[in-house]
Amino acid sequence: MIRINLLPYRATRKKEDVRKQVTVFILGIILLLVLLVAGQGYLSARTAKMDNKLDGLKKEVAQYEETARKVEEYKAELQKLQQQIEVVGQLEAKREATPILLAKIADLVVTGRMQFSRMRVDDQTVAIDGLTLDNETVAEFMTRLERSGLFTGVTLSSSRQTIQFDVEVKEFKLVCTRKIEKTALAEAEAPADAKKPGRR
Repeated sequence: MIRINLLPYRATRKKEDVRKQVTVFILGIILLLVLLVAGQGYLSARTAKMDNKLDGLKKEVAQYEETARKVEEYKAELQKLQQQIEVVGQLEAKREATPILLAKIADLVVTGRMQFSRMRVDDQTVAIDGLTLDNETVAEFMTRLERSGLFTGVTLSSSRQTIQFDVEVKEFKLVCTRKIEKTALAEAEAPADAKKPGRR
C-alpha cells in the first residue's frame, strides 16, 4: 500500500491562505485610505466652495448695506427738501395773506367819512389808527370788521377829539384779533413729534 505525505501540501496551502488574508487586509487598508483621501478631498472642495459662496454673500450684503445707506441718505435729503418747500410755501402764503387782509379791511371802510392814518399787522392782531367824523362812523366800522369773519374780536383801545385841517374829528385806535384758521390751530396744538415730517 502506497502512503502519501500531505504535510508539505497543507503547510503550503496554509501559507497561501495567510498570504491571501494579508493581501486582502492590505488591499482593504489601501481602499480605506483611498476612500478617506477621496472623502477628505471632497469635503475640502465643498468647504472651499461654501467659503467662496459665503464670501460672495458677504459682498452682496455689503452692497445691499451700501445701497440701503444711500437710500437713507436720499430719504433724509428728500425730507429736508420737503421741509424747505413747506417753509417756502408758508412764507409765500404769509406774504400774500397780509396784502389780501389789508385789501379786505379797506373794502370795509365807511366811504367818505373816515380814513386810516396807520396800520400794524402781526400774526395775531391788526392795529388800526384812523380819523373819522363822529363816533357813529367808528361804531359802524367796528361792526363791519366784526361781521367780516376776519377777526374774533374788535376792541376800541382809544378815541379822542382832535383838530385836523381846522376841522374837529375823532382820532381812534382799534385792535383786531385775527381769526386763526383751523389748519393753523391744529398744527399749533399738535404734539412736537407729530409735526416732524416722515412720521406716520
